[in-house]
Amino acid sequence: MKTLRNTTSLTPVRGIMFARAMSDAIETQGFQVDIGNGDSPLTYTEISEVKTFNAFDGSAAEIDITHLKSTAKEFIMGLQDFGNFNMDLNYLSADAGQVLVRAAKASRELQDFKLTFSDATTAIFQAFVTTAPRTGGVDAAVETAFTLRISGDVTDA
Repeated sequence: MKTLRNTTSLTPVRGIMFARAMSDAIETQGFQVDIGNGDSPLTYTEISEVKTFNAFDGSAAEIDITHLKSTAKEFIMGLQDFGNFNMDLNYLSADAGQVLVRAAKASRELQDFKLTFSDATTAIFQAFVTTAPRTGGVDAAVETAFTLRISGDVTDA
């Protein structure tokens, strides 16, 4: 069955039919984060039970090139910085992916990561694991969060 994108549907409002454009937005349900094993060929292990994520919060440096004859501040852009990838998860002590992330934090070594979105597109990057706190409370599940500091470029496919 073929799915139509950007189609228009008719929506009744008080007996009048209105056309409504459909969005091509990607839903987060089905999103997956994987950590690489560092071997060749590279294989990935899923990091289970991700609840939320925030990706690529970095920005390029502004390089001030203002000189004495400038009439206003002048800048050029430095290298792009993809910043961090942050995720909140249910803490699973024996999950292979979470165990690998905690080991990566302890090793202080650059790791491979892959994000897979619900439309099957991916983002691949390398990062250091910088934080891995655990939290809990009354009537709450134990949770963890991982912060990955991205090093280098992000490849979208």
